[in-house]
Amino acid sequence: MRHSILLLIFFNYFPVFNQVKNDSIQIRGVGSYYKNEEIGLYVIEDYITGKEKCILQSSVDSVGFFKFNIARLSTQKLIIKSKKNKAWLYVQPGGSYLVTFPELNELDTKNPKGNQVDLVFYQLDSMDINYKILGFQNWVDNELSQFYHLKKQNHAEYELRYNKMKKRSASLHQKDTSLFFRYFINFSFAEMDDLETVSAKTRQQKYAENLVKFPVYYSNEAYMNYFNLFYGNLTSFLSNSVKDKLYDAVAYRSPSLAMVALSEEPELKNIQIRELSLIKLFYDQFYEKRYPKSNLIIMLDSIRQFSKFQKHRLIAGNVLDRITDLTVGSRFIDFSLVCSNQIDTLTNQKLEGKHIYIHFFDPSIPESNKEIQPLMNLYETYKEYIQFVTVVVQTKDKKTTHPKLPWSVVELTEKDEFIKQCKINSFPCYILIDAAGYIVANPALKPTPNSDYDTIEPYFFQIKRIISGERRRK
Repeated sequence: MRHSILLLIFFNYFPVFNQVKNDSIQIRGVGSYYKNEEIGLYVIEDYITGKEKCILQSSVDSVGFFKFNIARLSTQKLIIKSKKNKAWLYVQPGGSYLVTFPELNELDTKNPKGNQVDLVFYQLDSMDINYKILGFQNWVDNELSQFYHLKKQNHAEYELRYNKMKKRSASLHQKDTSLFFRYFINFSFAEMDDLETVSAKTRQQKYAENLVKFPVYYSNEAYMNYFNLFYGNLTSFLSNSVKDKLYDAVAYRSPSLAMVALSEEPELKNIQIRELSLIKLFYDQFYEKRYPKSNLIIMLDSIRQFSKFQKHRLIAGNVLDRITDLTVGSRFIDFSLVCSNQIDTLTNQKLEGKHIYIHFFDPSIPESNKEIQPLMNLYETYKEYIQFVTVVVQTKDKKTTHPKLPWSVVELTEKDEFIKQCKINSFPCYILIDAAGYIVANPALKPTPNSDYDTIEPYFFQIKRIISGERRRK
């Protein structure tokens, strides 16, 4: 059972029923650690890529209070973020939530990159989806704790008691009016069946029992977790004949031919499931060597434009964003950055014509400072061939002095859009861009050796040799 990371004050487990109020949702909270900070509320756009989208932005006041009012939203999981920390909760139409958003969980050690923390709920309605899910998870954990030791000692007895637990849950919840909750229970058990190896059913039987008779529920985490588990590593389950036809379809860059090929598999007869599985297959296989990357991009773009399932258009677009976002061979993002001297401005156009080595630097991190001197040594050797740029990243309210550097320096906060677009989460970090503005390496090697004793210098040497040769020929 996947453990919940939300805490619930004073709840007991028993079957309850959904009650629809008005559609608006209100979240009120207190977070003393986040006073005067921005706080955001995010939806998970899809559970294939895990892409999150901010739907509301607010501020925590000087006392530590914050509030979100949502006009209308279906039952789903949301994420609250502030100061690199994040916590999640479920919401349902008409829901009203009073929470505490702490700095850290009681037993956790602070991570400077951000922490996953547990919301604490107060006055939570027993008919709310959080109450139901947390109650269900607590009940399952308590039940399993009574016989889990039998899994290795007496597997037959373990399976018998496990199945009794499932039947008990079904009897408790079969009349619950929350479709989201019923899906959550069904697919939580379906996932446990696989992970706990209590099911001897064939793959086709699991498909018939757990997938084909249920409509696809894109925003239900338990459903999508099971979907991703069932259709993960899909190519290993395909027959050789289907694999060959799928390879030909990719060679022809044809999503239609790929769908025809996959339709021969018993677990891919449903066209909606089949197309969603195809999107996932392309995502999973993009960094493997089985299919040409450029062909997968073209096919995903075709699904993004022409799929008859609107949600699949969104997911295919998110997959494209993931696989082409600052990957090697893709064009670097457009930017305009004012240098710390407040005179010069760096743009894509101004820097084209020379390789760019972007150095992301946080002076408050000792590891970052250790690389300054090796970086300066590289600069002295390769400054005629490589454009060096340092982006100093600091928190808004705490700035650390940094050494003066002989190349372009830009000072930004950790919340700057450029930092977000580059997805910089650790320091020091480097990106190497070629003279035409395309990414050569992300992350690029550092001036200091890694665990394999590799550094960026051999690449710089090759660039120098090529450019010097071109100059001599001229």
